[in-house]
Amino acid sequence: MSWLACTAIAGCALLGWVSGIGRLTSVFPGFPTMVPITALLTLCACAALWRLDAAGATVAAEVAPAAPPRALAAAGLLTAAALAILLAHLAGWAPPPFVLRAHGLPLGVWGVSSPITAFMFGALGAALLALGRPRGVPYGQALALGVLLLALLTLAGYVFHDTFLYQLLPGKGTSILTVMALILLATGLLGLRPTEGILVALAGPDPGARAARRLLLSTLTMPLLLGLAVAVLLRSETIDVGTAIALLVWGMVVLFTAVVWRAALMQYWIEAARRRAELEREAALASLREADANKDDFLALLAHELRNPLAPIRAAAELLRLPGAGNPAQLRRTGEIIGRQVDHMVHLVDDLLDVSRVRRGLLTLEKVPVDLHTAVCDAVEQLKPQAARRRQQLRVDLGAARPLVRGDHKRLVQVMANLIGNASKYTPEGGTIRVAMRPGPDAVEISVEDDGIGIDPLLLPQVFDSFSQGTRTAGRADGGLGLGLALVRHLLALHEGQVEAHSAGPGQGSRFVVTLPRLG
Repeated sequence: MSWLACTAIAGCALLGWVSGIGRLTSVFPGFPTMVPITALLTLCACAALWRLDAAGATVAAEVAPAAPPRALAAAGLLTAAALAILLAHLAGWAPPPFVLRAHGLPLGVWGVSSPITAFMFGALGAALLALGRPRGVPYGQALALGVLLLALLTLAGYVFHDTFLYQLLPGKGTSILTVMALILLATGLLGLRPTEGILVALAGPDPGARAARRLLLSTLTMPLLLGLAVAVLLRSETIDVGTAIALLVWGMVVLFTAVVWRAALMQYWIEAARRRAELEREAALASLREADANKDDFLALLAHELRNPLAPIRAAAELLRLPGAGNPAQLRRTGEIIGRQVDHMVHLVDDLLDVSRVRRGLLTLEKVPVDLHTAVCDAVEQLKPQAARRRQQLRVDLGAARPLVRGDHKRLVQVMANLIGNASKYTPEGGTIRVAMRPGPDAVEISVEDDGIGIDPLLLPQVFDSFSQGTRTAGRADGGLGLGLALVRHLLALHEGQVEAHSAGPGQGSRFVVTLPRLG
């Protein structure tokens, strides 16, 4: 909306020219005034900027809008008029400003714009024409930035009134109103295409763009404020010129040192954030690769585990087709084979479903007071047939106490059955499995210990991860998907309990300890 403010400035100047009110053409008496031609140039620039701004607001942000013909026509007229005034000054044809009077009353200030004013308006017109074409956006922004900097320097000339800078720039006839209009027009041009051209480095949402915006604001405002302070001190004759120059130089050194230092710190923070993001990305990629490898291993393992029980079931079906299959003893043995293998498959599927429910938060517990002694006994009863088939000794020492815990009886039986079954799988035939319970005042501790193949210290932290298994051995007939211990950990977490694994190393057996809070 900078074009709207510039229109108001030009309108006030024209009103002052018609009415003869000097305050409307020059803010301070004795300073250069905004002549009517400059006001007309400002209105022409405002019209072109308005049309370009309206064209950009009617299309999607990612689409480069086409410049409307009226905007190009206004920009072309502005450029031609400004160049004509500038050439007139260079050729000596431009008349000096004079006051036109009628019947003794001033009608306004006549004359052409100053050469500095004409040059800046010509650059603005060229910038408007360049911004009307997608490939010309960087050049248009560069021209607008140059006009902005030159206008700020002209404004500084007003601050240092009794200097050569004033005689060089505003003293040639560029009024304060013209300078303010040029600053607003140049800023409006820079804001037309903030996501294109040279402004991409400032307008983006990335940390570098945010840092650049802060630094640019500092480099633009701090020198101006410092110069203004030195000018005030000089005007009040508080300091002499030599001291003012020394203070100005010293202040600039301090300010730019602070800016550079801050830029270095911001760059360090940005780089540190980039390094952290890179490490997180690498960790995420490694996790994805591991998950992909685990998926492939799991699919192969699942196929193998489902195929194992199918072979005995197929063999049993073939036996049933043979002559004499009606023998009761043979039928009983065949039924036992089929039932055992189907139970194994059901166990695999149940583990898969339970892990899925736990991960999605769909597994619910019916928490009631549970006799932990009974739950452990039920789990032992489930695993006795497996231990008997492998000729393993299952020694149970639960004591006489019957501690109560708050939980789900079925899930606590599943926890203990998984631990005892895991011990049986990794213990060779003829081995020993010990189950013990030690009630404490606040918690109950249950241990499942075996003299099996043990756990490598490097694998000990991973034993409760999904799909984690030890190496298969020839003596290990039962398989599994590596979900049992993961389920144990998740189910105990739902019971506000925990489980720990201990092993002295390969061949030294394993010991799993469950801790549950005691009720009451």
